[in-house]
Amino acid sequence: MKYFLTFPVSILLSLSLYSQSDSSKTSSITVWGYVDAYYAYNFNQPPSRVIGQMVNRNSHVYSHNRHNEFNVNNGILGIKYSKDKVRGAFALHSGTYVVSNYFAEPDVFKNIYEAYAGYQISKKTWVDAGIFASHIGFESAISFDCQTLSRSMMADNTPYFETGIKITHEVTNKLILTGLVLNGWQNIIDHNKNKALGTQIQYKPSGKILINWSTFYGKEAGAYENTSGIVNTDSLSTRRFFNNFYVQANLNEKLSMTADFDIGFQEKRSGSSHYTWYSPNLILKYAIVDQLAVSGRAEYYSDKNGVIINSGTPNGFQTFASSLNFDFKFTNYVLWRIEGKILNSKDKVYVNESKSSNKSTLVLSSLAIKF
Repeated sequence: MKYFLTFPVSILLSLSLYSQSDSSKTSSITVWGYVDAYYAYNFNQPPSRVIGQMVNRNSHVYSHNRHNEFNVNNGILGIKYSKDKVRGAFALHSGTYVVSNYFAEPDVFKNIYEAYAGYQISKKTWVDAGIFASHIGFESAISFDCQTLSRSMMADNTPYFETGIKITHEVTNKLILTGLVLNGWQNIIDHNKNKALGTQIQYKPSGKILINWSTFYGKEAGAYENTSGIVNTDSLSTRRFFNNFYVQANLNEKLSMTADFDIGFQEKRSGSSHYTWYSPNLILKYAIVDQLAVSGRAEYYSDKNGVIINSGTPNGFQTFASSLNFDFKFTNYVLWRIEGKILNSKDKVYVNESKSSNKSTLVLSSLAIKF
């Protein structure tokens, strides 16, 4: 691993120096990085140290998910290139986020955060191909850019990354349309014979409001039926249609809001009907001063049939969560956060030491640097 990371880092630094020495290419190459160090404490004290661990030993938390230890959620070092009609990006990452979200990928791909190339086929249309951030949801793998420290249940259980090709067209300065052909639901290597389709519509009626609708359609294996340990095999895959709606609004100079609703449909293997899961999410953020902000979140996740989160309990995964988050922004590049979070489930889905419980209480803190 040491040599695996040293060689790309030396290349990135060399490119950065080269771009600075050649004034004609100063704006073409950018080297960037991100480190998110954290500590989390789960009052249930799960024996495996995995936050979100359920009675069936699975977990539904994939970010900041190590209990009672100091760790790095995600450390990223990348390069971006842009000149004329060409653009591209390549970045490597490592951390507990990577361990949890890339477990199904071959080792050679686990440490790739993004790797794509793009070409501008017309004045307002780009085509990008490779590995890139998901078009679903308002939260990303970079917590620095999110309104809360921890990810929502919705974000942790929808794709963070995708592999394929996408076409983005700016209809007007208020409306952007995107179409995608993907390998599948958060995977780099394709595990079945089918390709997935995605769409995204983003509309900004004003500088203070963003309206988004993203969709996913493809054949995937539901968690409730995937007992083979192989993700998305042809024999287990059925049609999945997923919708992500959200609105972000700056209500005034200090108060902002994000309202989200997700709903998905998974075809039963018998083909007679389908399963449904959904998740509403509301976040309010208030900037007390420029350096200090507070965010409150309320969310609910209902997956009775275990399509995405298989709890192995009679009523499935039906959980309400609330959190309170404080941000201390030392500079534009350094952010310290503290968050308290409570999850309440209908069934006793969580491990509480050696017992089971329907409740999980967390405290998290993170120091993130982005440059």
